[in-house]
Amino acid sequence: MIRYIKLANDKKRDAEITFRSLNPKPAITMVMESGDKVITKRVVKGTSQTSTQTLLANYNEKPKEGIDFQMQPASKLAEDLIAKDPESDLELTGKFIEDVSRVYINEDEKPVFSVKKTEKIFSPTAELKEEREPKYNDSNITGESIVNWTGKLMPKAKVYNKLVFHKKYQLKHINGLTYDFLFDMAKQLADKDAMMMMGGGASGKEPLVMNDGGKPYRAFLEGRIKGDKYCLILHLTDQELKPLPTE
Repeated sequence: MIRYIKLANDKKRDAEITFRSLNPKPAITMVMESGDKVITKRVVKGTSQTSTQTLLANYNEKPKEGIDFQMQPASKLAEDLIAKDPESDLELTGKFIEDVSRVYINEDEKPVFSVKKTEKIFSPTAELKEEREPKYNDSNITGESIVNWTGKLMPKAKVYNKLVFHKKYQLKHINGLTYDFLFDMAKQLADKDAMMMMGGGASGKEPLVMNDGGKPYRAFLEGRIKGDKYCLILHLTDQELKPLPTE
């Protein structure tokens, strides 16, 4: 499927071009001893009757002085796991399954039919900062939306040591005019050995949402040229590299 993105340059001129995901194929492929390809199968890992929560509930322990009460049934379960394997259902564990459906369960591992999702926001120190309803993000890379140059250039070495890139897309021209348009972008960035922060939304500085319902990402555009050939790569990140805290 061809995917489109509307891109503007430093002169605020825009064009609709295509992009594709960069997922290189692995150089090593797993095969069976016979040389046949490996087939992925879904199997039953466990059931509600063999879950840790259910197994812990089977122990009628009384609190003992000087011992963490939660550790008492856990210690009993650890002994039984070694001696009896209660976590394995010999009839179901490892069974192949094909047709599956997602089911939400409550704390008692019973199916529920009315679900309210909550998004939790944590600080870098793992402290809960906010609870809110999940936001549905509309795509802002095509149609009426334009992906803009923000004017913030960052040296490549600085970007690579500061951010974690999760995804990358190659931008491609669709005709001679868009070739010139993209080649000029790539040359500017290659000559400066830097990456341009890209932005979307009404302000032209918001994170990019590549598809409806997707996550917002900060985007950086990298350009490379070789003769009359060019390569424009859009890098996406939502994570910053930070040094480990010192005591």
